[in-house]
Amino acid sequence: MRKFLLASVATLGATGGLMGAALAQAPVAVVSAPKGAPSQGQIAYPLANPTSYVNNNNNYQAAALPGALANPTPGTIVIHINGKVQTEIQASWTNFDTRSVVAPAAGSTNAILGVNGTGTVKLAPIAMNEFARLYFGADGMATNGLRYGAAIEARQNFTGQISSNASSGASGYTSLQSLYVRRAFTYAAGDNWGLVRMGVTDGVIGIFDNGVTTGQFTLIGELNGGDGQNMPGPNPPFWFLGQAGNEYGNTKFVYLSPQIAGFDFGFQYAPNTSNGFGLSTGNPLNASLTGVGTGIGCGVANSGCPTLSSSPSLLDGSRVMNQTVVGVRYQGKFGDVGILAYGAYEFSGHANYTGLGNLSPTSLAGQAILGTGSVPGSTFTGQYDGLSFGSGGLAVTYAGFTLAGNVIGGRLNGQLAAAPKGGVG
Repeated sequence: MRKFLLASVATLGATGGLMGAALAQAPVAVVSAPKGAPSQGQIAYPLANPTSYVNNNNNYQAAALPGALANPTPGTIVIHINGKVQTEIQASWTNFDTRSVVAPAAGSTNAILGVNGTGTVKLAPIAMNEFARLYFGADGMATNGLRYGAAIEARQNFTGQISSNASSGASGYTSLQSLYVRRAFTYAAGDNWGLVRMGVTDGVIGIFDNGVTTGQFTLIGELNGGDGQNMPGPNPPFWFLGQAGNEYGNTKFVYLSPQIAGFDFGFQYAPNTSNGFGLSTGNPLNASLTGVGTGIGCGVANSGCPTLSSSPSLLDGSRVMNQTVVGVRYQGKFGDVGILAYGAYEFSGHANYTGLGNLSPTSLAGQAILGTGSVPGSTFTGQYDGLSFGSGGLAVTYAGFTLAGNVIGGRLNGQLAAAPKGGVG
């Protein structure tokens, strides 16, 4: 597979590693104090390098770091509104962009889409890309020294590009796009007791790694969901968890301790993989799973609810519960060499599958219900293992060059999914 990418980037900010040693620049001084109320965000502080990210030097560890965003002083709030617009031209050739088709059977999907003859289907290699993101945040300090704040990251959502030949106008594509919240959290911090985050936020592994030990700050963006994965053709899944939506996307509690001799400790807890405000929303899937109306909310126990602790419905046993992470990180310098190292252990429970416990999965009836009939000798019973794995990384920086590596291993399936009991790693 060959891929070529030309990028033209227009940003209101720059993304970079938030490794402590990399945030050594002094805050930009205000040349002349403009009039206004600083506690209401009315003073415009000039920034040499505003960040296009919600994680910044004020909210990423117990002690605020000097960096791109001004550090708040007692009784003030630093408000930042940043954005990012990226445009690209791509050219892609793969062994999947041309295929032959035969006349479909009447009523099939191809017939409905108008593929009604024998011939060749081919994709043009050139495409133009665009995405936009918005970053809002506020970092404040009370008169007693308590730091606090919040951050929001909104992204552009894309619709499916397949349309009927009778209606393929550009207006339809843009009007169906939307903005969605990818990260949203509040925090409070003190130099002497640590930092607490709560909300849809990066966890211990995401914060400690921050894409540095996994080498994600490339010319085409993050490897985890970045442009390299969004181009046409099959792309391998990225298994590391730094910058991964499955790592930061659930609502969680995160605590980071003060730094002592370069070391700090992290703890994280989430009851499930969802947001509690979504529990009252009706789930259309429940109608087919339970036969009740058109779907009811999760105030009533139903298959598909993220808060399930047990269920007889197939695959409900894969729902992760009580996701917990503990970790330790080291940041320091030895002469001109910067070191970032961390290790973390993550574990969880899972919903208990209570259906068909006495039905052999190797029987014909069991295979039909469990969906394992095409897997000779399958022993899948509907049961899963909880998460139990370790992740660690090391990055060494000298003269602007970084050599880094990361390892992850244990009981998990892909990115933070539970593994079937008895299944291979």
